[in-house]
Amino acid sequence: MDTGTKGPAGTLRRAAKLMRERAEAASPGPWHQMCMGSEGCSVLNDGHLRDRKHVSFSGRKEWKADHADATYIASWHPLVAVAVADLLDKLAWMGELDPGLLSRVGCDEAIAIARAYLGETPDA
Repeated sequence: MDTGTKGPAGTLRRAAKLMRERAEAASPGPWHQMCMGSEGCSVLNDGHLRDRKHVSFSGRKEWKADHADATYIASWHPLVAVAVADLLDKLAWMGELDPGLLSRVGCDEAIAIARAYLGETPDA
């Protein structure tokens, strides 16, 4: 069983690890975007819901962006990153049990996601 950092399973594990590290370092989600016309858009982290009707704005963080960027960034909050990391780890585990499985079941897209997240080229 290959639990190292090489091969497709290793690529998936490295990406999952980095996603989790970045998610844990970020403000908790969910996030949302708020656009103010010509003033641009912000990505807001409102912290935890006090109840189902009101959101606490204490300690919020903002990132300036245009509308499309703000919407995209808000959608990739830490809870989403952890869910994707969990998926990549499950695929890596399956690939470690059966090294040829990932290519046989068509997990090329998951490996491409991992490589893109890591900033690696397909030859890396």
